[in-house]
Amino acid sequence: MASEINRFDAVLFTVTVLTWGTTWFVILGQLGVVHPIVSVGWRFLLAAGVVFGICWVRGERLKLSVKEHGLCLLLGLFLFCVNYGLFYTASLSLTTGLVSIIFSTMVFWNALGARWLMKQPLDYRALAGGVIGIAGLMMLFWDELLRFSWLDSGSAALILCLLGTLSASSGNLVSATLQKRSMSVWNSTAYGMLYGTALTFGFAGLSNYPIQFEWTFIYVGSLLYLVIFGSVIAFGSYLTLVGRIGPGRAAYATIAFPVVAILVSVLFEDYHLTPLALVAVALVVAGNWLALSKSKVQKSSCRAGSR
Repeated sequence: MASEINRFDAVLFTVTVLTWGTTWFVILGQLGVVHPIVSVGWRFLLAAGVVFGICWVRGERLKLSVKEHGLCLLLGLFLFCVNYGLFYTASLSLTTGLVSIIFSTMVFWNALGARWLMKQPLDYRALAGGVIGIAGLMMLFWDELLRFSWLDSGSAALILCLLGTLSASSGNLVSATLQKRSMSVWNSTAYGMLYGTALTFGFAGLSNYPIQFEWTFIYVGSLLYLVIFGSVIAFGSYLTLVGRIGPGRAAYATIAFPVVAILVSVLFEDYHLTPLALVAVALVVAGNWLALSKSKVQKSSCRAGSR
């Protein structure tokens, strides 16, 4: 049975959506001299250092068993390496809207994975909310869907995007498993980011991507934003949410943050919301309410069980 969303969970969800909803634009500052894969490596190398510092201040356990190291390696592989590599590659051929629609299907992959691997019951309200929310995203990016063609490189990019989503979903499930093993979000994320960094730079070396850095205000400033807000705060909030309310419901954030990105465009890029876009945003909000709320039956049973 799904746990009830409390105020702390709502804060975690809001922080996740707001931070990741703004990173779409900040990432543009990373495009230039440095190869995108190398930029991902710098991002999580610095983020890992910050998270290890948080662990030290909090007195977190940093000595792990061999099995825990193995799980953290999988976390780094799926969530901080393969996921980003595939999405960066797919984004060269797909529009942002299409990428966000594919990524939002993580709601279903997380729910199915949690059912299969963690024996968690399916939350049908969350799944229904996911369907409504994704329908809203499709309406929001309808023009981009119409322009998509299977005949060019788009079909291969779409497959890469789906594989990236499955990789991210796998990382979510690994994080939930680590939290069930009494590891905190902070120490598991610290090692996950460290392993992900090593794998990313290893892949960059094998691919002959130059390991370089760009000492410009835009590159360094955007990198620091992605490190502090897009990585430490966002992943800390989101993975905590995964452990508290389950991977399926937490993944609704992937549907909500493209809407934040659109609203940022309205404020700073003179983007005008059409009537169809307003309906689309309303659908995402309705799906959000359905996915994160509890039915009266669930609430009654929870109250009865707490007596």
